[in-house]
Amino acid sequence: MAEERYRNREEMVYETLKRDILDLALKPGQLLKETELCERFGVSRTPVRDALRMLQEQGFVLTVPYKGIYVTLLSLSNIKQMIYMRVAVETMVLRDFIQVAGPMVMEDIRYLIRKQQALIGEPDFKPEQFYRLDAQMHGIWFEATKKQKLWEILQAQQLHYTRFRMLDFETETDFTRIIREHEQLFAMIERKDTSGVEDALKDHLYFSMKRMRHQIDVEYKDYFEAEEAEGKFDI
Repeated sequence: MAEERYRNREEMVYETLKRDILDLALKPGQLLKETELCERFGVSRTPVRDALRMLQEQGFVLTVPYKGIYVTLLSLSNIKQMIYMRVAVETMVLRDFIQVAGPMVMEDIRYLIRKQQALIGEPDFKPEQFYRLDAQMHGIWFEATKKQKLWEILQAQQLHYTRFRMLDFETETDFTRIIREHEQLFAMIERKDTSGVEDALKDHLYFSMKRMRHQIDVEYKDYFEAEEAEGKFDI
């Protein structure tokens, strides 16, 4: 890790751990030991403790008295609300985007879809790479409609949803399905099919929750906060 990229050691530790948590390199519920972090980053306890304090303030880690510091678990309720908000906001943004989308911005979308297709054919393909291309594509219509602030707000509030999407991508066996959905969205935008785009986006954003029901309940149960069984997967 190139320390010169950061203002100080505290920032280096903070940014690296934050990225590791969002990318699931550090798993929900994982214990973080100060001594191991000091050894990993080659720093004293002070920058590690300062970084962990900032991460705790933002909800990335939790201190359990007499036990230690743990990566926070995923909240299914938070994730469902984030998907609901994404659908509500993004459908409105896409409605505006359809009215202003010109050839250049449409080519930007087409190019990102081609990059996604190329990426999944790479032998060292990593899910977080696809996630970032996916987010970049969705961000295009926010930028084109001058609603970047809304996109920034959505991204900033996605502690739980971002990790859920990473888990979704790590367990996804058919990335071509996601690309097909992107191609369908693109075709509907091109046709200025407002109602079709809204339905397609809703299905696209909710699909992972439907696909992963069994895995959330069984295989990755320990990654999630305890939820009441009734209505657990209502969407």
